[in-house]
Amino acid sequence: MRARSVALVQARMGSSRFPGKMLAPLGGLPLLHWVLARLQRSQRLDAVVLATSELPRDRPLVALAQGLGVASFAGSETDVLGRFAAAAEAHGARRVVRVCADNPFVCPGEVDRLLGFFDHAGADYACNHLDRLGSGYADGFGAEVLDADLLQRLHRSTTLPRHREHVTLYLWDHAADFRLAAPPAPPALAHPALRFDVDQPEHLAALEALRAGAGLDLHSTAVEVVAAALRRGWGRPPLAA
Repeated sequence: MRARSVALVQARMGSSRFPGKMLAPLGGLPLLHWVLARLQRSQRLDAVVLATSELPRDRPLVALAQGLGVASFAGSETDVLGRFAAAAEAHGARRVVRVCADNPFVCPGEVDRLLGFFDHAGADYACNHLDRLGSGYADGFGAEVLDADLLQRLHRSTTLPRHREHVTLYLWDHAADFRLAAPPAPPALAHPALRFDVDQPEHLAALEALRAGAGLDLHSTAVEVVAAALRRGWGRPPLAA
C-alpha cells in the first residue's frame, strides 16, 4: 500500500522583500492560487494542505485555500518546522512534500516524478525544486520530500532558530548523516540558470511578461514554461541565479 503523501504548501503574507506577495496577481489570479490549483492536479499526492501562520494577516490565505477546496493548517510564523510537524500529524501524512508558495509554475508532473523517484531511491530526503546534488533542474517546478517520521524527529531534536525557520536545512547542514538524493532533470528542464520563483516584485513582473507573451496558464507544463523562457532569451538577470 502506498504511503499517504501530503503536500504542505508554505505561505505567509509577511515576506520582508515582497510583503503580501501571496495575493499578488499573476494573470489575474493570486500567486497562491496558481500553486494550490496546479498541485491539485497531481496524481500521486493524497492531499494538498496550506501551512500558514496564526496571524490575522494570513487569514485571507486560508480563505483562498478554502475557496479552492484545499485544507489549511495555521501555526507559528517563525517556528516553521513546528508548524510543518503539526500540520503533517493533523493530516495523517506518512510522506511530507514541502512546496514553497512562491513557485507559481510548480508542476504536478514533476512533483509526481519526485515521489516516484523517492519510492525507489532508498533516500531519507529527495528534491527537484532546484539544482541540487547535480540534478540540473531549473528553479521552481518541483518540491522536497521526506518521511513524516524523519520530520517529527527533526522537530523533536533541533533547537537552532535557523533550523526551526527553514524546515529541511538541518539535513543539508548534516548531510553526512542522511541519505540525500535528487532525480536528474529531464533534458527539457535541465537549465539550472533559469529561475521561476518570486522573491521580489521584479521577478513577478518578469513572470507576468512571460505568461502573457507565451499564453501560459494554470495547465501549462514545466516543459512548456522552460521552452517559452528560452525562446525569449532567459537565463540572464534578473532571473539568472
